Amino acid sequence: MNLNLATLPLPVYSNQAAGFQRRLRIGNLNPDRHAERRFRRVVERLEPDSLPPNFDSIASAARQLSQTFANRHRAPCIQMRLRCLAAMKAMSQDAEWALQEEQRQPINWIAEYATGKHRLVPDHVPVIGGLDDAILVDIAWPTLSFELDDFLSFRRLRAKEAQLRGLHPRKFRFTREDWLQARAAEAALLQRARRRVGFCYGATAAPALFRFHG
Repeated sequence: MNLNLATLPLPVYSNQAAGFQRRLRIGNLNPDRHAERRFRRVVERLEPDSLPPNFDSIASAARQLSQTFANRHRAPCIQMRLRCLAAMKAMSQDAEWALQEEQRQPINWIAEYATGKHRLVPDHVPVIGGLDDAILVDIAWPTLSFELDDFLSFRRLRAKEAQLRGLHPRKFRFTREDWLQARAAEAALLQRARRRVGFCYGATAAPALFRFHG
């Protein structure tokens, strides 16, 4: 799973204060005020010191995505962020990972919004469905990306250790401390392997095939 969201950026959306908003629709939708309030509330919780994204710029981003990916079920940049959200939820719910509350709370805010009735861009909308969720993931990403990267490493090593024991990962107890130890052992193994590859057996002088005598 590629966790670098910069490889698939969303169209630019602004969080600058705006006066007159020209666009009142996102795609073919005319979001209700309750949806706007819910979205802004989550943004304010995630980023209390910044202005929420401008509605007009979100509508412009939606239009650009609709034009660029007209033949796709969903824009790839949105799909990637929805996959990240699913991974975040799994991380939040994994008891063995023991995520800290200050990191779990932003995930809960986004997940609660994403499953709510009133949404700016519901999932069923072609191409741009979930754009609002994707924007929320973008806002939360700087504070969660490294933790999520570690969690995916944790899941990978847990699955490997469970497989070695013939167990299903969910039935194998593997904690964050176990992961740290397994990761250290894996790193040591890789380092030894690199040393073997780097050792040059030809470093000693090669025997001469021909000798010339004066």
